[in-house]
Amino acid sequence: MRVLLLLFVLLLSGVASARDFRLCVDSNEWPPYTYPDHDGVLQRLVREAAARHGDSVTFVALPWLRCESMAASARLDGLVGVPDTTAERRYFVYPMASGKVDELRSLADVEVVLVRRVDSPAAWDGRKLSGLQGKVLYAQGYGEIAARLQALGIPSSDDYRADAPIIKALLAGRANVAATYAEAARRHITAGDYEGRIEILSPALGHFRYYVAFAKSVYAADPAAAENLWRAVAELRAAPVDPSHPDALLSR
Repeated sequence: MRVLLLLFVLLLSGVASARDFRLCVDSNEWPPYTYPDHDGVLQRLVREAAARHGDSVTFVALPWLRCESMAASARLDGLVGVPDTTAERRYFVYPMASGKVDELRSLADVEVVLVRRVDSPAAWDGRKLSGLQGKVLYAQGYGEIAARLQALGIPSSDDYRADAPIIKALLAGRANVAATYAEAARRHITAGDYEGRIEILSPALGHFRYYVAFAKSVYAADPAAAENLWRAVAELRAAPVDPSHPDALLSR
């Protein structure tokens, strides 16, 4: 009888400890990583990581600046696909190891590139951008891109919320260079009206690692749940993946 009672208590304890993480993703499509209306590769990774500990995830899609505001105030638990920057560390908790953000528990290492109109004189050698007309355009909320451009002394602007109006601005002559993620850039180059009108400049502008980050108060209330999720992310990313699988780009 005591054994049955103990098992019942343990079962109730396990159910009570299950979490439904409410995590924000950008309402601007970030193919193939996150989407506002269906799961991208990062969303699938986070769901599977949470499920390993009996937890679940609800994704909330908002403009990225609002994502950050909602998570910083703990109206949402955290963010999916946030880079490690000084600004973000003021508000969010990242997986840490030896006093540094733990890259082994990141979600992805993503390449950022410059894109130009094909008839543009813009040229890029990895350090200097010549032939720029106006400013380099990038989507609102992408502070890591802004910081990289600023560090290089390249004028930039985040007047637009998403890539689509940015590409249209390039083609309309309002600028001649934009910064975006390599996967997105490749899709734009082969998309309908854009095909043959824009191209990627080499080398890459930079590489950034992206994480699940939690509001400080959320982490403080249940650090084990966050640590379990981060650890499961690392385990899943370290596991062998079929190169033909759509999530293979997350392999190390």
